[in-house]
Amino acid sequence: MDKKMFIVKNDEIQNALLNSTRQYLTGKLALPQELNYFEDEKLEIGITSYSDASAEMPHYHTKAHEYQFLVSGVTEYLDLDTGETYRFEQGDFYVTPPGIKYAQRSLPGTTIFFIKSPGGNDKVSIEATQEVRDWMNQQVK
Repeated sequence: MDKKMFIVKNDEIQNALLNSTRQYLTGKLALPQELNYFEDEKLEIGITSYSDASAEMPHYHTKAHEYQFLVSGVTEYLDLDTGETYRFEQGDFYVTPPGIKYAQRSLPGTTIFFIKSPGGNDKVSIEATQEVRDWMNQQVK
């Protein structure tokens, strides 16, 4: 085991997020990214940052819990099974357990720090109904 600190400086993170909305700090990643990351099979840690209003297509995870802390901005999740909308603002912490089917939309300037455990790509995409597409296209208030 390497006995050296692994460090990623803020300017490196900010520069990488200029070209991508999501960068991982740790994980066992299958796809290349701009930011140097610490390889770890146990979990994934990363940052999502939206400079523009954004929506994530509906999906769920089969194994992973996602632990999220809203650093800035506002994001909303639509639970596709219950129809409930959850609103999260700067400073909020929330967890999405496996199996929750959701769509997400965010205001410009939203940044989310996340931890996903276990790591790995267990994301299952869901076809968006017209009602869900309409929700995703509405601006967060």
